[in-house]
Amino acid sequence: MPPEPFLQKSAVRNHYDAFLAGRYAWIAGGETDQIRKNSDFFRDRGVIPGDGRIAVDLGAGCGFQAIPLARGGFMVKAVDFCETILQELRQRAGSLPIVTAASDIQNYSSWGGMHPALIVCMGDTLTHLPSMDDARDLIRQCFSELDHGGKLVLSFRDYSRQPAGEIAVIPVRRGEAGIFLCRLEFLRDTVTVQDILYTFGNGTWSRESGKYIKIRIDQDVLCDILTTAGFEIEYRSSEAGMVSIIAKKDH
Repeated sequence: MPPEPFLQKSAVRNHYDAFLAGRYAWIAGGETDQIRKNSDFFRDRGVIPGDGRIAVDLGAGCGFQAIPLARGGFMVKAVDFCETILQELRQRAGSLPIVTAASDIQNYSSWGGMHPALIVCMGDTLTHLPSMDDARDLIRQCFSELDHGGKLVLSFRDYSRQPAGEIAVIPVRRGEAGIFLCRLEFLRDTVTVQDILYTFGNGTWSRESGKYIKIRIDQDVLCDILTTAGFEIEYRSSEAGMVSIIAKKDH
């Protein structure tokens, strides 16, 4: 049985605060590469230039989406529950038009009422929600908040296809900072994630790890949720295990 939503959220928040903060950019492949990739994605899909309009970045992390959006002309509200990671964002952003909010993205009052032209929820943030019902509620809220003609950009890791066996261990990153592995245990609606970091120092290896739960999102189901909420699907792709969707509010 999955944990209660409060406990599930607490486990994710504690994991980020104690384990991922300060390492997230390195684990993801480096901020320069991630910012460049997102800049290319936003440009190629016609998301930027922003022309001074408002964008909301839900699960902003250390700025992989917020920084290219701000450079592309948006005024960005960046929301994330991890204050340490938001500090990294502010340091990287410098004088860019980015305002941060240390908040749960389901605390709608922390980012609502701005009538943005764009909302992004990328980098696997969506899978951190407690359930698909929570994802449905978030999408409805995004539709309500967006200005007419506004767009919602989603990306998330595709856990819908289970590899052979119930457990998979994935090598994620190797470098001077250490070796980072991800152990996945698949259940019916969720996947238990154990992040494992090995570091070498003083002639010995040390090991740190942390565990939390993500939901498994079927992209067809998510597209049905988007269209039921009133969105029109403009773009959809699945590459290298990541699903990307752009949906537009036409009315």
